This record gives sequence, C-alpha cells and structure tokens, in this order.
Amino acid sequence: MKIESLKLKNYRNYSDLDINFSPFLNIFIGDNAQGKSNILESVFVLALTKSYMNIKDNNLIMDGKDFARIQAKFASSLEINSEIVIAGSSKKLKINGNEIFKYSDYISRIKVLIFSPYNVNFVKDGPNVRRKNINMVISQLSNSYVKLLQNYNAVLKKRNQFLKNIEILNEFNQIYLDAINDRFCSLAVDVFLARYEFVNNINKHISDIYKEITDFDNLDLKYISSVDYFDSKEVMIRKFKEKLVANIDKEKLYGMTLIGPHRDDFSFLLNGKDLSIYGSQGQIRAAILSMKLSEIYIFRDRDGDYPILLLDDIFSELDVNKRNKLVKYILDDVQTIITTTDIDMIDDDLVKKARVFRVNDGNVSIEEKEGMQK
Repeated sequence: MKIESLKLKNYRNYSDLDINFSPFLNIFIGDNAQGKSNILESVFVLALTKSYMNIKDNNLIMDGKDFARIQAKFASSLEINSEIVIAGSSKKLKINGNEIFKYSDYISRIKVLIFSPYNVNFVKDGPNVRRKNINMVISQLSNSYVKLLQNYNAVLKKRNQFLKNIEILNEFNQIYLDAINDRFCSLAVDVFLARYEFVNNINKHISDIYKEITDFDNLDLKYISSVDYFDSKEVMIRKFKEKLVANIDKEKLYGMTLIGPHRDDFSFLLNGKDLSIYGSQGQIRAAILSMKLSEIYIFRDRDGDYPILLLDDIFSELDVNKRNKLVKYILDDVQTIITTTDIDMIDDDLVKKARVFRVNDGNVSIEEKEGMQK
C-alpha cells in the first residue's frame, strides 16, 4: 500500500496543506514543534480514525476553527480515496466519496504501522495501553476482529451490569447468568485466539530482527491471559467457563468481571527475563522497533502487500550502529515516511533515494537535495 497525496484543512497547525509523496521514501525535516509529527499523525488517523497520541478528536482541530479535514489518495490493489472530517465531537468517514457509518466497515482498508516516542508506552504504561496497541494492529489486519471486540465489549458491559445489580438490587437470576456466561466465554475465546495467532506470528520474526539490530537474540513477545490454549476450541470455552464460575463470589463482591481478554497483558522477554523489569531503555526501544518491523511481514504474508511505515523521529532514539542496521528494513517495497530534526542522522544512501520535505511552522516545501548540508 502507498499513499500518493495528502490534503489537510484546519488540522493541528496546518490551515491548508496539499503534498504528493514518493512511493518509496519520504523524509520530513525541521525543528521541533513545527508540524512534522502532525503529518504522520494525520495519515494514522485516516487509517484508524483516531490519533496514536491518545488525545481527543477535537484537539486535532486548529485553534479557532470549527472543523478539520484530512483527505488522501492511497494505492494498493485498488485506488482508495479516504476522507475524515472532524467537527466538535462528531466525525464523518468517507471512502471513495461514500460515507461510512460504522467504524468496523471503515477499518482495515488503509494499512499503516508507526514507531514513535509514544510507542515506549507499550512497555512503561499499564496493560490497557498494550492491549490497545495490539488491538489496533489486528484490527487493520481484519475488520472482523473489530466487530468481535465490539460484540465482546457489549456482552462484557451487560455482564458487569448484572454483577452490579446483585449488590445494588439484591437480584440474582442464575438462568440469565448462565446464558450470558455462554456468550461471554465463546467471544472471549475468539478474542484470545486472534491475539494468540498474532503473537505467534510476531515471534516468527522478532528474535531475528532484534538480533540484527542489537546483536542479542532470544527475544519473545509473551501473551498473558486468563484463557488457556488447547487444541480444541470447545475445550477452551469449557475450561474458561469453569474459571468464570469458580470466580463468581469474588465478582459479586467487586461488581465486575475480573477475568477475560479485557484483562490480558503482553510483555517482552529477553532470554526469559522481563524487559520492563530488567531491560535498559535502549533494549526496550529496540524490542518495540523489532515488534513493529515484524508486523510488516505479518501484513505482507496475510495480504500480499506491505503497510505504510511511519517513523517519527526514530533516528534520534537509536545510536549510529542501530540506525545503520535499521536501514535494511526500509525496503523499496515498503513506503516509508520519516521525520527528523537532523538530516545527518539518516544514511546518505537513503537521503539520495528520498523525497525530502522541509517543515517550518506549518509550511511544507520540497528540499533541493543538492543544496543540503550533509
């Protein structure tokens, strides 16, 4: 997949922007707080309808304006014209001029992967951040996963309400609980299996990539869940339901569902040791980058096409040796968009192949590479 052009109207610090991309490598250079990351963010918003920075939609609208619009033309097996308009708390989605009313019908058409300073939160923050990150990637691989999560969360909400009512209204209906447990357990196992497959696919690549970048191997992404894997889905559902039933007294006390995929977690293990406890900042950054690069191959193997790779100020996070080793993963087949404050941090051979943009206070111009200071 490639992005061919991007138009922004009243988005962040861009009143009007209209740019065309190289199908291979694009570099946006400029000082901090000039709007480089906003361009990457807008492409991410077009793919997943929300920012990777965990902010509210109305914060994407330029100060003093009533709306923001993002438009782009993408090319994969088909041409995709995508548009998102944000006005206050409302958001309108369009594909090829047709309004899309369901989030699940929009997601998975545009494929992007991002590595930014915010990705470090995958390790530093709580399990909800890790689940959100994993969910976003799987959702791009399959919009059926989006619908599955929506169904799971709807049943979870009903089950939690039932558990709260036991305490508040002193009501207990075993027949209703059994029925909702059956549905909850079936959906829980489906969510688990989708994540289990994703983690297994990550682990096919992550150790080799991590070794290539750091010279250390034996890195794995560990999936921590209350659902246990068995060869039979029916056995998995039965075993998980047994856990659920055994936990009912505790759940009555807390008024909520205490086990299930909404409590899942993920961790990096290097030679069996948890990087969040034993790893250095450099090891953690390299592990997250290795996971993101692994995801490129998962998209390729599933769809026969590569996602767009967004690298937000990544070269300042890596030493020279790691930067040089990263270059091999920026393939001609993977359209890559890079932001940087210093062009010297990027390999000369990459710069020669790239379309280079200069960003200054919301203004973007194409840089004449012959005149650049290298």
